[in-house]
Amino acid sequence: MISLTAKQAELLAFIKSYMAENKGLAPSTEEMREACGLASKSGVNRLLNGLEERRVIRRMHFRARAIQVLTPASTARSTTDIADLVCTLAFAAKANGEVITVKTLRRIVLEALG
Repeated sequence: MISLTAKQAELLAFIKSYMAENKGLAPSTEEMREACGLASKSGVNRLLNGLEERRVIRRMHFRARAIQVLTPASTARSTTDIADLVCTLAFAAKANGEVITVKTLRRIVLEALG
């Protein structure tokens, strides 16, 4: 079970209910600030960073309202699983005389992360 602070849980509940009511559209930072009774938008960003670190949400930075609430199934792959995948692919490519670019490995890792 992921441990959240009271404010993080409050914000997550607000985000989920807002998105359910608005066809998947995430609330603005200002709306989140008001809903949680915070004094500034930087407080919202700290809470969002905490939720992102705990892999409860995913944000597309530099895009307005780009928040995805993650389900436990979408975060199931562990770092070890992903590292094993990358190593296996790299060794297989080397054995076949092929080269895997960093760009390709990055794409594979991002796909594995969900």
